Amino acid sequence: MGIRLCYFDVDATLLDPRRNIPDRLQGALQDCHDKGIRLSLATGRKYDSALPYARAIGADAPLILYNGARIQEPADGKILYDKKLDLEEAKAGLRLVQQYGLHVNLYIQDVIYIEKETGVSRESAKKNGVSQEVVGDLVDFIESEPTKLLIIGPGEKLEALWADFDRQPHKAEMVRSEPTYLEILPEGVSKGSALRVVSEITGVALSDIAAFGDSNNDIEMLRAAGLGVAVGNALDNVKAVADYVAGAGDGLGVAEGLIKKVLEES
Repeated sequence: MGIRLCYFDVDATLLDPRRNIPDRLQGALQDCHDKGIRLSLATGRKYDSALPYARAIGADAPLILYNGARIQEPADGKILYDKKLDLEEAKAGLRLVQQYGLHVNLYIQDVIYIEKETGVSRESAKKNGVSQEVVGDLVDFIESEPTKLLIIGPGEKLEALWADFDRQPHKAEMVRSEPTYLEILPEGVSKGSALRVVSEITGVALSDIAAFGDSNNDIEMLRAAGLGVAVGNALDNVKAVADYVAGAGDGLGVAEGLIKKVLEES
């Protein structure tokens, strides 16, 4: 039957360095719509942060958000799937963040809470087009299960924090979504697990779904999809699990994958 549904990671996959969708990619996306191929996003972003890009591609299938912890309809935001991080796991992660002196975004009910405003927090808010609420000590503040923690800092510190977290029994997932990002997610959550839920919701078999990505948080999704495409700027370990590796990156890799592996074969 061919590919009937495509999922795109956003940052460094769908977008160019200026966070725009290249004109050549816009043409390929329209060709998909014309052939009845549905499109959507799979991202670490929350709904309002992902929505401008969902609208830009004409998303007409459920959005995978928070790296798989939430699935929502693009048109009205209706929540179809929602998984929370255990409260004690979140507190353990927050205590480690304090020990390492790193910045963390705490996501609860679509609000981002931070300990204090810094250059890191301002850059994070600008990049994702979101607001943040300063509440002081997050360990003292948190009282309900969050959706995720996003820890921001140098890669070597993030790896050390991950190792420390892994030394204790835990019911959470950890993933490096960008070189300076480490996310603590609910147990069992990934873009790949969310893609399986989407398959059930939409009735589209995984074999008929294509997924496009560049980073570690995309690996499980590329493995789960019938067609996994790594863009040209993807990490080597992401390319290693892909069915197709595009020569280009920054949005043009998505265009290449759509044209050569989706449109020409549909």
